[in-house]
Amino acid sequence: MRNNFFASKLFTILASVFFAVILFFNASSAALRNQGNSTTGEVYTTTISNVPIEIKYNSDEYFASGYNNTANVYLTSYNRVQINTEENPDSRNFYLVVDLSNAKEGTVTMPVRIQQLPNGINAQIEPTTLTVRLEKKASAEFNVTPLIEQAQLPDGFKVNDIKLSQEKVKVTAGGTSIKQIHAIQAALPSDAYLNDDYSGTVTLHAVDADGKLLPAQISPATVQMKVSVEKPSKTVPVNVKKTGTLDQSLSDMKTSLSQKTVTISGEQSALDKIESVDATVNISNITEKETVNVDIQADGASVKPSQVEVTMTPVKK
Repeated sequence: MRNNFFASKLFTILASVFFAVILFFNASSAALRNQGNSTTGEVYTTTISNVPIEIKYNSDEYFASGYNNTANVYLTSYNRVQINTEENPDSRNFYLVVDLSNAKEGTVTMPVRIQQLPNGINAQIEPTTLTVRLEKKASAEFNVTPLIEQAQLPDGFKVNDIKLSQEKVKVTAGGTSIKQIHAIQAALPSDAYLNDDYSGTVTLHAVDADGKLLPAQISPATVQMKVSVEKPSKTVPVNVKKTGTLDQSLSDMKTSLSQKTVTISGEQSALDKIESVDATVNISNITEKETVNVDIQADGASVKPSQVEVTMTPVKK
């Protein structure tokens, strides 16, 4: 009877089904490993930080604030080329979006969704949700206030004048937030040190009465700032310093200056160390009266004028 079972039609059907199932799972496993032309079963992973989040909302009616506009995305795939493509912002296919199209005024929390992720890649997003504050949009015009920290001025320096390319700007924010704006500040960049006049582009920020930054759209977002500074200065005498060798036919070399003093300017600590400056002339091979222009320098300070005339008059033996 056993031999009859193996020879029966039922056995043939069961065996066919069994082998078909085995072949199906083998084919599925191979397809998964080879998806995207990958030739190994190795899983590739990467973490992409600070991926921008697109916020979809009625921007004509509302102003969105209070949210972090980036997220981290963790990708896994059998295909290394796909992973590399998505890592590069210039070739990336996917993007993140939070849809607030149907949201009303207030604080709302919505999921962060990934769009256009290629087949063969799995993704996890951190954070998975985003909390956004929606306010009715409001606009107003504000004066621009320049801001320079005292620490950005060298010892003894004073701000003489500040000029801005634009003194009024348009500000758009939430209806509640815009009432809290105390000033639109044009702050000198933190790495700027006013040891000389300054000219550059500065970014505008909205702040409350305590100096805390407030969310706002400012148009224009930057202005040109020019700052002239007044440096500490003092007048010091000029000394003629002779170098070289006096000609043997001469007994002396008399000198005279086009001016006997110059004005030096700079940090007060540097000026305090300077009592005079030197005009250095070389008297070698000078046998006739001669006038030369000599540069004047002072450690840690600028000199005005930066040159003086020195007249050398030989005295014969």
